[in-house]
Amino acid sequence: MSISTEITRIQTARNTLRTKAVALGIGTATDKLDDLADEFDAIVNRGAVTATVQEGDTYTIPAGYHNGSGTVAGVSGGGNYQLQTKSVTPTKSLQSISPDQGYYGLSAVSVAAIPDAYQDVQSVTATAPHVLANDVFVAADGTVTPGTMPNNGAVSKTLDATTNNQSYTVPAGYHNGSGTVQISLETKSATPSTLSQDITPTSGKVLSKVTVAAIPAKYGDTTGDDAVAGNILYGKKAHSISSGSAVALTGSMANNGAVSATFDGLSTTSYTIPVGYHNGSGTVSLTGDIESALAAI
Repeated sequence: MSISTEITRIQTARNTLRTKAVALGIGTATDKLDDLADEFDAIVNRGAVTATVQEGDTYTIPAGYHNGSGTVAGVSGGGNYQLQTKSVTPTKSLQSISPDQGYYGLSAVSVAAIPDAYQDVQSVTATAPHVLANDVFVAADGTVTPGTMPNNGAVSKTLDATTNNQSYTVPAGYHNGSGTVQISLETKSATPSTLSQDITPTSGKVLSKVTVAAIPAKYGDTTGDDAVAGNILYGKKAHSISSGSAVALTGSMANNGAVSATFDGLSTTSYTIPVGYHNGSGTVSLTGDIESALAAI
Protein backbone atom coordinates (compact mmCIF):
# COMPACT_ATOMS: atom_id res chain seq x y z
CA MET A 1 0.00 0.00 0.00
CA SER A 2 1.42 3.41 -0.98
CA ILE A 3 1.95 6.19 1.54
CA SER A 4 -0.59 8.31 -0.35
CA THR A 5 -3.25 5.56 -0.10
CA GLU A 6 -2.52 5.05 3.61
CA ILE A 7 -2.79 8.79 4.31
CA THR A 8 -6.12 8.93 2.44
CA ARG A 9 -7.44 5.96 4.45
CA ILE A 10 -6.43 7.61 7.75
CA GLN A 11 -7.99 10.93 6.70
CA THR A 12 -11.26 9.17 5.78
CA ALA A 13 -11.35 7.42 9.17
CA ARG A 14 -10.56 10.69 10.95
CA ASN A 15 -13.39 12.48 9.10
CA THR A 16 -15.84 9.72 10.07
CA LEU A 17 -14.84 10.13 13.73
CA ARG A 18 -15.18 13.92 13.45
CA THR A 19 -18.69 13.57 12.03
CA LYS A 20 -19.71 11.20 14.80
CA ALA A 21 -18.10 13.42 17.49
CA VAL A 22 -20.03 16.44 16.20
CA ALA A 23 -23.27 14.42 16.13
CA LEU A 24 -22.69 13.28 19.75
CA GLY A 25 -21.84 16.81 20.81
CA ILE A 26 -18.43 15.84 22.19
CA GLY A 27 -16.14 17.30 19.53
CA THR A 28 -15.74 19.63 16.55
CA ALA A 29 -15.25 19.17 12.81
CA THR A 30 -11.59 20.24 13.06
CA ASP A 31 -10.40 17.95 15.88
CA LYS A 32 -7.25 15.95 15.31
CA LEU A 33 -7.02 12.20 15.89
CA ASP A 34 -5.53 12.51 19.38
CA ASP A 35 -8.34 14.94 20.36
CA LEU A 36 -10.92 12.52 18.98
CA ALA A 37 -9.34 9.63 20.93
CA ASP A 38 -9.61 11.59 24.19
CA GLU A 39 -13.21 12.58 23.45
CA PHE A 40 -14.38 9.02 22.73
CA ASP A 41 -12.39 7.64 25.64
CA ALA A 42 -14.25 10.04 27.92
CA ILE A 43 -17.63 8.50 27.01
CA VAL A 44 -18.96 6.62 30.06
CA ASN A 45 -20.26 3.11 29.46
CA ARG A 46 -23.71 3.22 31.09
CA GLY A 47 -24.63 -0.29 29.96
CA ALA A 48 -28.39 -0.91 30.25
CA VAL A 49 -29.98 2.13 31.90
CA THR A 50 -33.24 1.24 33.57
CA ALA A 51 -35.66 3.52 35.39
CA THR A 52 -39.26 3.62 36.50
CA VAL A 53 -41.22 6.87 36.55
CA GLN A 54 -44.62 7.84 37.66
CA GLU A 55 -46.99 9.88 35.56
CA GLY A 56 -45.84 13.49 35.56
CA ASP A 57 -42.28 12.61 36.60
CA THR A 58 -39.22 13.00 34.40
CA TYR A 59 -36.04 11.02 34.28
CA THR A 60 -32.79 12.43 32.97
CA ILE A 61 -30.83 9.78 31.14
CA PRO A 62 -27.17 10.18 32.09
CA ALA A 63 -24.67 11.04 29.41
CA GLY A 64 -22.67 8.15 28.04
CA TYR A 65 -23.01 4.92 26.11
CA HIS A 66 -26.20 2.89 26.44
CA ASN A 67 -26.28 -0.65 25.13
CA GLY A 68 -29.95 -0.49 24.15
CA SER A 69 -31.18 -3.02 26.72
CA GLY A 70 -32.34 -0.55 29.37
CA THR A 71 -35.89 0.69 29.74
CA VAL A 72 -37.70 3.65 31.22
CA ALA A 73 -41.15 2.43 32.19
CA GLY A 74 -44.16 4.13 33.69
CA VAL A 75 -45.78 2.92 36.89
CA SER A 76 -48.84 0.77 36.35
CA GLY A 77 -52.11 2.62 36.45
CA GLY A 78 -50.93 5.63 34.50
CA GLY A 79 -52.69 7.23 31.56
CA ASN A 80 -53.18 5.44 28.24
CA TYR A 81 -51.09 7.40 25.74
CA GLN A 82 -51.25 6.64 22.00
CA LEU A 83 -47.71 7.01 20.63
CA GLN A 84 -46.49 6.94 16.99
CA THR A 85 -43.33 5.57 15.39
CA LYS A 86 -41.82 7.47 12.46
CA SER A 87 -38.81 7.28 10.18
CA VAL A 88 -36.95 10.00 8.32
CA THR A 89 -34.12 10.30 5.81
CA PRO A 90 -31.60 13.16 6.25
CA THR A 91 -31.89 16.02 3.75
CA LYS A 92 -30.11 19.32 3.18
CA SER A 93 -32.98 21.09 4.97
CA LEU A 94 -33.78 21.03 8.68
CA GLN A 95 -36.63 18.62 9.50
CA SER A 96 -38.95 18.79 12.49
CA ILE A 97 -40.43 15.36 13.23
CA SER A 98 -43.73 15.53 15.07
CA PRO A 99 -46.59 13.04 15.61
CA ASP A 100 -49.62 13.07 13.39
CA GLN A 101 -52.97 14.27 14.67
CA GLY A 102 -54.48 11.82 17.12
CA TYR A 103 -51.18 10.75 18.64
CA TYR A 104 -49.99 11.93 22.04
CA GLY A 105 -46.35 11.78 20.98
CA LEU A 106 -43.66 9.76 19.29
CA SER A 107 -42.54 6.44 20.62
CA ALA A 108 -39.53 6.29 18.29
CA VAL A 109 -37.99 8.07 15.32
CA SER A 110 -35.73 6.09 12.98
CA VAL A 111 -33.24 8.30 11.16
CA ALA A 112 -31.80 6.59 8.08
CA ALA A 113 -28.15 6.87 7.12
CA ILE A 114 -27.06 9.82 4.99
CA PRO A 115 -27.84 8.86 1.35
CA ASP A 116 -24.88 7.70 -0.78
CA ALA A 117 -25.25 10.76 -3.00
CA TYR A 118 -24.16 12.94 -0.06
CA GLN A 119 -20.45 12.79 0.76
CA ASP A 120 -18.22 14.52 3.28
CA VAL A 121 -16.90 17.46 1.22
CA GLN A 122 -14.68 19.10 3.87
CA SER A 123 -11.54 18.18 1.97
CA VAL A 124 -12.70 19.47 -1.44
CA THR A 125 -10.14 21.96 -2.84
CA ALA A 126 -11.57 22.44 -6.35
CA THR A 127 -13.00 25.84 -7.25
CA ALA A 128 -15.04 26.97 -10.26
CA PRO A 129 -11.98 27.60 -12.54
CA HIS A 130 -10.89 23.97 -11.93
CA VAL A 131 -14.13 22.47 -13.33
CA LEU A 132 -15.38 22.53 -16.94
CA ALA A 133 -17.98 25.15 -17.76
CA ASN A 134 -21.56 23.85 -17.55
CA ASP A 135 -20.47 21.01 -15.26
CA VAL A 136 -21.28 21.28 -11.54
CA PHE A 137 -19.60 20.11 -8.37
CA VAL A 138 -20.15 20.36 -4.62
CA ALA A 139 -17.76 22.87 -3.06
CA ALA A 140 -16.14 22.51 0.36
CA ASP A 141 -18.96 24.56 1.92
CA GLY A 142 -21.54 22.10 0.54
CA THR A 143 -22.91 24.41 -2.16
CA VAL A 144 -23.59 23.15 -5.68
CA THR A 145 -21.27 25.21 -7.89
CA PRO A 146 -21.03 25.45 -11.71
CA GLY A 147 -17.57 25.21 -13.27
CA THR A 148 -16.07 28.03 -15.36
CA MET A 149 -13.11 26.31 -17.07
CA PRO A 150 -13.31 26.89 -20.88
CA ASN A 151 -13.53 23.72 -22.99
CA ASN A 152 -11.05 24.36 -25.81
CA GLY A 153 -11.40 20.92 -27.36
CA ALA A 154 -8.60 20.18 -29.85
CA VAL A 155 -6.51 23.35 -30.17
CA SER A 156 -4.36 23.29 -33.31
CA LYS A 157 -1.94 25.81 -34.83
CA THR A 158 0.63 25.81 -37.64
CA LEU A 159 3.58 28.19 -37.20
CA ASP A 160 5.83 29.64 -39.90
CA ALA A 161 8.61 32.19 -40.32
CA THR A 162 6.39 35.26 -40.74
CA THR A 163 6.78 37.95 -38.11
CA ASN A 164 3.38 37.52 -36.46
CA ASN A 165 3.24 33.71 -36.64
CA GLN A 166 6.46 32.48 -35.00
CA SER A 167 4.91 31.62 -31.61
CA TYR A 168 1.56 30.57 -30.20
CA THR A 169 0.09 31.18 -26.77
CA VAL A 170 -1.95 28.15 -25.72
CA PRO A 171 -5.25 29.45 -24.29
CA ALA A 172 -6.14 28.66 -20.70
CA GLY A 173 -8.65 25.88 -20.21
CA TYR A 174 -9.26 22.22 -21.01
CA HIS A 175 -7.62 20.55 -24.02
CA ASN A 176 -8.74 17.11 -25.17
CA GLY A 177 -5.23 16.01 -26.15
CA SER A 178 -5.90 15.84 -29.91
CA GLY A 179 -4.68 19.33 -30.76
CA THR A 180 -1.23 20.01 -32.22
CA VAL A 181 1.12 22.95 -32.62
CA GLN A 182 3.41 22.31 -35.58
CA ILE A 183 5.56 23.84 -38.31
CA SER A 184 5.68 23.01 -42.04
CA LEU A 185 9.28 22.25 -42.96
CA GLU A 186 10.99 22.53 -46.34
CA THR A 187 14.52 22.20 -47.69
CA LYS A 188 16.17 24.47 -50.26
CA SER A 189 19.43 24.57 -52.19
CA ALA A 190 21.58 27.42 -53.50
CA THR A 191 24.65 27.88 -55.69
CA PRO A 192 27.23 30.54 -54.71
CA SER A 193 27.29 33.60 -56.94
CA THR A 194 28.92 36.99 -57.07
CA LEU A 195 25.77 38.51 -55.56
CA SER A 196 24.49 38.15 -51.98
CA GLN A 197 21.60 35.69 -51.69
CA ASP A 198 18.81 35.57 -49.08
CA ILE A 199 17.46 32.03 -48.76
CA THR A 200 13.92 32.34 -47.44
CA PRO A 201 11.17 29.73 -46.98
CA THR A 202 8.05 29.53 -49.06
CA SER A 203 5.14 31.34 -47.45
CA GLY A 204 3.70 29.24 -44.59
CA LYS A 205 6.80 27.06 -44.19
CA VAL A 206 10.01 26.96 -42.15
CA LEU A 207 13.43 26.04 -43.51
CA SER A 208 14.77 22.83 -42.01
CA LYS A 209 17.90 22.71 -44.20
CA VAL A 210 19.68 24.80 -46.86
CA THR A 211 22.16 22.97 -49.09
CA VAL A 212 24.82 25.32 -50.48
CA ALA A 213 26.61 23.86 -53.51
CA ALA A 214 30.36 24.11 -53.95
CA ILE A 215 31.78 27.25 -55.59
CA PRO A 216 31.64 26.66 -59.39
CA ALA A 217 34.95 25.78 -61.05
CA LYS A 218 34.92 29.02 -63.05
CA TYR A 219 35.45 30.94 -59.82
CA GLY A 220 39.15 30.59 -59.00
CA ASP A 221 40.56 31.04 -55.52
CA THR A 222 42.36 34.42 -55.69
CA THR A 223 43.59 34.28 -52.11
CA GLY A 224 47.29 34.16 -53.06
CA ASP A 225 47.15 36.40 -56.17
CA ASP A 226 49.37 39.47 -56.00
CA ALA A 227 49.62 40.51 -59.66
CA VAL A 228 48.99 44.12 -60.67
CA ALA A 229 48.12 45.49 -64.10
CA GLY A 230 51.75 46.19 -64.87
CA ASN A 231 52.53 42.48 -64.53
CA ILE A 232 49.95 41.49 -67.16
CA LEU A 233 50.29 41.78 -70.93
CA TYR A 234 48.46 44.72 -72.42
CA GLY A 235 44.86 43.96 -73.41
CA LYS A 236 44.71 40.76 -71.38
CA LYS A 237 42.42 40.45 -68.36
CA ALA A 238 42.87 38.80 -64.95
CA HIS A 239 41.76 39.05 -61.32
CA SER A 240 43.68 39.83 -58.20
CA ILE A 241 43.03 40.73 -54.56
CA SER A 242 42.67 44.33 -53.41
CA SER A 243 41.84 45.04 -49.75
CA GLY A 244 40.65 41.45 -49.36
CA SER A 245 38.33 41.53 -52.38
CA ALA A 246 38.77 40.11 -55.87
CA VAL A 247 39.13 42.86 -58.50
CA ALA A 248 39.26 42.69 -62.30
CA LEU A 249 42.52 43.79 -63.95
CA THR A 250 43.22 44.82 -67.56
CA GLY A 251 46.88 44.39 -68.45
CA SER A 252 49.09 47.39 -69.21
CA MET A 253 52.44 45.61 -69.94
CA ALA A 254 53.75 46.68 -73.32
CA ASN A 255 54.00 43.91 -75.92
CA ASN A 256 57.40 44.54 -77.50
CA GLY A 257 57.33 41.38 -79.58
CA ALA A 258 60.84 40.64 -81.04
CA VAL A 259 63.02 43.58 -80.06
CA SER A 260 66.22 43.85 -82.18
CA ALA A 261 69.02 46.44 -81.99
CA THR A 262 72.69 46.99 -83.00
CA PHE A 263 75.35 49.30 -81.67
CA ASP A 264 78.95 49.90 -82.76
CA GLY A 265 80.59 49.56 -79.39
CA LEU A 266 82.58 52.72 -80.02
CA SER A 267 80.28 55.67 -79.97
CA THR A 268 77.54 53.59 -78.45
CA THR A 269 78.60 51.16 -75.81
CA SER A 270 75.21 49.89 -74.50
CA TYR A 271 71.57 49.37 -75.41
CA THR A 272 68.60 49.80 -73.02
CA ILE A 273 66.02 47.04 -73.45
CA PRO A 274 62.57 48.63 -73.37
CA VAL A 275 60.13 47.78 -70.55
CA GLY A 276 57.56 45.18 -71.51
CA TYR A 277 57.04 41.74 -72.96
CA HIS A 278 59.62 40.22 -75.34
CA ASN A 279 58.77 37.15 -77.36
CA GLY A 280 62.34 35.80 -77.23
CA SER A 281 63.11 36.26 -80.94
CA GLY A 282 64.76 39.67 -80.74
CA THR A 283 68.55 40.20 -80.77
CA VAL A 284 71.01 42.86 -79.71
CA SER A 285 74.35 42.83 -81.65
CA LEU A 286 77.48 44.88 -82.45
CA THR A 287 78.18 46.37 -85.88
CA GLY A 288 81.42 45.76 -87.81
CA ASP A 289 82.81 49.17 -86.82
CA ILE A 290 84.50 47.86 -83.71
CA GLU A 291 86.15 45.03 -85.67
CA SER A 292 87.51 47.53 -88.25
CA ALA A 293 88.83 49.75 -85.51
CA LEU A 294 90.61 46.86 -83.82
CA ALA A 295 92.20 45.71 -87.10
CA ALA A 296 93.63 49.16 -87.69
CA ILE A 297 95.53 49.16 -84.42
